[in-house]
Amino acid sequence: MASQPKYCTVPEIEKGYPVPPSSASPPPRGWWSRPIVTLPATKDRKATCIDTTVRLSPCFGGIFTVIAVMVYLFYFLNNAHCNAKFTIQSIAVSPSSATWHVDFLVKNPSSRYTILYGVNETAVKLGPLHAAVLNTSRERKSPSHTAFSVDFVAEGNSTDVIFEQLDIKLRANHNIFGDNPEPGHIDIRCYNLTRNHENVEKVQCYSSFTALELFADSVSVSNTNVSAADWTMGLVATSPVTDCKFSLHTLKSRLLRGDQVISNSSSPSEIFGEFGSGNKPNIVFEKVVMPEVTGDVVWDYRVETWFAVNTRFTYGNGFLMATCSDISVKFTGNTTGNVTGSLLGNRRRCDYIFQEMLA
Repeated sequence: MASQPKYCTVPEIEKGYPVPPSSASPPPRGWWSRPIVTLPATKDRKATCIDTTVRLSPCFGGIFTVIAVMVYLFYFLNNAHCNAKFTIQSIAVSPSSATWHVDFLVKNPSSRYTILYGVNETAVKLGPLHAAVLNTSRERKSPSHTAFSVDFVAEGNSTDVIFEQLDIKLRANHNIFGDNPEPGHIDIRCYNLTRNHENVEKVQCYSSFTALELFADSVSVSNTNVSAADWTMGLVATSPVTDCKFSLHTLKSRLLRGDQVISNSSSPSEIFGEFGSGNKPNIVFEKVVMPEVTGDVVWDYRVETWFAVNTRFTYGNGFLMATCSDISVKFTGNTTGNVTGSLLGNRRRCDYIFQEMLA
């Protein structure tokens, strides 16, 4: 009997069940490597507006991300506040040499600012007295704090001072992203200062960064009658930053001879907020009582002024409390009682403290 041929039977795959993958198939890709969208083939159908939008969305997202980063760097970082804080730790005064030694603990400023603590970068005033800086030192205590010490001798006899105000200026730089550092200084003003080191916790210190320089540029005096005269003092504010535009608005001022206030000047409340003076404000004192002047005399005066400051930088808006000392005015009077006066010599530099708000 002839043998029957043998056939190999292949199992039938039912429709609807996938063919198991072979070992040669590539593993599935992770979500991070998958395309956001796959456009259909041209022969199948044309891409819709939604398909094209989804395909271009990563490009627009990247552009907006770059813009956001640049805005953050150029605006928020460049306009960051200094935020340095100075706290007095101890005060010592040598009775023999009248040398003051003051220790500060400094909360370091933001990363966009650099403070210079050298002798040549430090200026000190003790109340109305200018001081000669003898020595400075600094020591880094932690990533966020620095110990700073200054030794100085005040002009005149400061050993009898019971209550004083301490003003310190330190050179500093504002590090502008994408540009050269902006030079300026840190103003430190400490109130309730005494020679008793046990009361240092009562001393309050305020600090701020500013890039302005203020000068008393001119004085004009003319009398309207025998006993009173009108004063006009011109101030000039400058900045080492070439593109720094700012305006000063005079809030109030007072004119002093020695410690005596001889006139006050206030800005009308209805124009508060208008910064029309630019960087050359004029201060007017009306009907200042004048002693009789015959011939030529020279007297020294002091002017204390409060300004509102407006700049294009966020950190530069605030209040300026300025003191212009040792302003020598030459008066000329005649027998009829007419008196004229003007600034003697060159313009005078004014000291000031900048604060974001009035204390």
